[in-house]
Amino acid sequence: MKKLIISALVIISGLGSCQQKDPAASTVKSHDGNVDQKMLDIFKQVKTYADNPWYEIEFSQDACGYEILVNDVPVQRYFLAGSVNEQRIQINDHILKTGKQEITIRLFPPVLSDGSVSQTLVDASTFKIKVIRRKAGGSLEDYKQVFEFKTSHKTGTENFLASGQKAFEFKGIFNAEVPYQLEGWTHSKDLSKENQDDLLKEAVKAYNNFRDVLIRKDLNTYASMMYDKEVELARAFYWNSSADSKERWKEMSGTVLEKRDILPLKDFKMVLYAGGKVLALQPTSEMYKDYLSAIHAQTSDEDIQVSFLLHKKAGSNELTPIR
Repeated sequence: MKKLIISALVIISGLGSCQQKDPAASTVKSHDGNVDQKMLDIFKQVKTYADNPWYEIEFSQDACGYEILVNDVPVQRYFLAGSVNEQRIQINDHILKTGKQEITIRLFPPVLSDGSVSQTLVDASTFKIKVIRRKAGGSLEDYKQVFEFKTSHKTGTENFLASGQKAFEFKGIFNAEVPYQLEGWTHSKDLSKENQDDLLKEAVKAYNNFRDVLIRKDLNTYASMMYDKEVELARAFYWNSSADSKERWKEMSGTVLEKRDILPLKDFKMVLYAGGKVLALQPTSEMYKDYLSAIHAQTSDEDIQVSFLLHKKAGSNELTPIR
């Protein structure tokens, strides 16, 4: 079975839509046309600007696992064998407003040729990344570089500086200028201050509620859960036309209705991001530990990871989707 690692933007669309092995027709729940219209009207909340920049990360790696975070919210994780060559991911949804942005790179020991995991980073471990700014919809090659990091070597060698260490972390800053301002997690509750056992129970309940919505193919509830997040994504990526909203909702609703199998919620840990304001349940099994969250969908030939990051809005005690 092929393991499909999907970029964060696509994951957000609800590729976690998954179902039990019941006939699809028996699980589909009828939905209100007004729900469709509400999602189709999201573009009306998106302002147009003279300059609509996209910010993207472009990175490559060899002989190490990695995690990339922007403003302490995960963008990509990878702990499998092999290397990644110049993958590019948009990150506007991680940039809430103009100003300084923090980027974090964490490197971990690689999977070896025999399938075992090295105890430490190795001499051949390498990672490089740059943040670029380009015009929305513009040429892939027409961009301005605003940040770059690449691993260093030990003096007089080509060996990774942190070879022999169990992990390596780098934090850097880049400046971004965006025409929008998102609420995001700015005023979300600090979940690190809550009782962690109780918070874990709440998170498991929220994850299972979302799985149940997807199993029942309940588009009404699905749209209600995703609406606030989708408005922010539309503003971040300048989806300001009727066609944009139509394409987005067609993708999201189609994914919910598509036939998929769902795996039980198991073998996971709770992780807090964004200074304690964003929560994820992440898999701990070797096969899936690089997934962003523990909701996991399958088709006949693909494993599909699902991003389901939660927060509590100011004044609320309910965990709701934020990315």
